[in-house]
Amino acid sequence: MRFRLGRLLLHYRKIAEYRLKRLRELVLDRPFRPGIVVKGRYTVRSVLGIGSFGISYLCDDAANGQMCVMKQVKPSKRAGRSGSPVFEREAATLRKLDHPGIPKLLDRFEERRQLFLCMEHKEGRNLEDIVFADGVVFSVRDALLIIKKAIVILEYVHGERIVHRDVRIPNLIWQPDGNVALIDFGLACPVSEDGRIPPEEDDAHEHYAEEKRIRREPVFASDFYALGHCLLFLLYTGYADQPGQSELGWEDELHLHPDVRRMIRKLLQTDRPYESIATLRGELDELIATVH
Repeated sequence: MRFRLGRLLLHYRKIAEYRLKRLRELVLDRPFRPGIVVKGRYTVRSVLGIGSFGISYLCDDAANGQMCVMKQVKPSKRAGRSGSPVFEREAATLRKLDHPGIPKLLDRFEERRQLFLCMEHKEGRNLEDIVFADGVVFSVRDALLIIKKAIVILEYVHGERIVHRDVRIPNLIWQPDGNVALIDFGLACPVSEDGRIPPEEDDAHEHYAEEKRIRREPVFASDFYALGHCLLFLLYTGYADQPGQSELGWEDELHLHPDVRRMIRKLLQTDRPYESIATLRGELDELIATVH
């Protein structure tokens, strides 16, 4: 009886701690309103998004009259072991990278005990909005071409021994000139030969679902796995459910060229995964030349 009572008390204690944590986050992590000026220089236009560690804003930079993206570490995370270390890691990553498809780091500063990064604003819209807001349907060839543009960026990133770990449709920006930009390097980190995650993420990693765990591993294959899901997302824009049809796997629902199917299986690690991004790019170039 005492054992059961102890377990029950522990259960309710965890619930109370979780609710207190969520309440604290709601109070502390309230985004800035449009018009707020930070550092006497960055005027907030709008909130772009709220992630696990940060809040991103579209801002006007009074110093040069251009737009930029300002990222604030969530105040609730500021004092934790996943706050400042993740912030410093992202700043170091962006400072190291120099590629037209990656936002440049413009500024990093602390104001009123809050941590901020300012990055180059990549003009365009993310692919998630293009699909859901505009209803754009991508052909197989168009989808492969988009993935190729992302791979060109990742090939540079991997060449710097960095893995992105968050390649998703919302983080791929379709630019007016037809190029693609890869944003949000908040989870990016140096590649790990033994697959061990950064120490500041140990606790979170334990609670990841299997798919998310694979995406978060600091190895190159995690970016390949994410690319596979991005490709499937684009391919599904041309898929229409049939009335009364039960849900099937992607291999049954999508009528794909065998080589496209084989590539996706390797990306998703269903079959033996790609050993290098150069091999992946080579196969993709051959596919684009043959698939219509």
